Amino acid sequence: MTRLKHLDDYVDTLYQNADPRLQETIDLKEETRTHLEQSIRDLMLTGRSETEATRIALDRFGGAEQADSIIKTMQIQQNRFATRLFHIGLGVLLSSMIVFIASLWIGGKYDLTFADAVYLNVAEAVPIDAETGQAILQTSGLIHGVSMTATDTPGEAVSLSKRWAGTLGLISDERSYLENDVFTVIDVVDPRKIGSILLLIGLTVYYVLSTVWGVITLHTRQRLNLLSLALLLTLNVIGFWMANRVTSKEE
Repeated sequence: MTRLKHLDDYVDTLYQNADPRLQETIDLKEETRTHLEQSIRDLMLTGRSETEATRIALDRFGGAEQADSIIKTMQIQQNRFATRLFHIGLGVLLSSMIVFIASLWIGGKYDLTFADAVYLNVAEAVPIDAETGQAILQTSGLIHGVSMTATDTPGEAVSLSKRWAGTLGLISDERSYLENDVFTVIDVVDPRKIGSILLLIGLTVYYVLSTVWGVITLHTRQRLNLLSLALLLTLNVIGFWMANRVTSKEE
């Protein structure tokens, strides 16, 4: 029991610079303790006393230098993992920005398509009917609803929509046109809204992953405190740089 307590104290001292809350530290301490205990038993089987066996086992392990090397290796792995997360977040952000810019261009092109869909079909439609509305719906796959009302005879109206129209609330928009005394409203899928939602998702993914990267990196550099965390959460990468500068000056 005394030997085991001695080993526990020794292992705790070896890894005092590692975060005791991390599962990696807990596993590492347990592996080291098990390794040392087995080495002591093997040496005692050769006829050495417990004290001598313990001394030899500790010498063979390498002591604090070996522990520091293991800790540094573990920290390097953590930093690599954090950097990988940051690169993933940055890649997602850049991809979503490209998609957003493309959606603006595509949305502008489809604005002309939607306008033509109304003007070309309503210009010759007298009176308005379901056939005209159906022709507008078929002009583009992004048009999912159309309603037409004659301005001179409000009772004359047509309203049509596709079956899946009700599922597009977040990415749909209305376009209004007045042509040939017919007020036409079409419900369309707006590429710009799709791009905006994807951009928001990209920003969120980037913020979360870059924050995780910042927390891990500051922690391994022993610079994680309330101020650095606040700077990181509010200013992200700029806050990370500022937190490094502030803690460096304090040291």
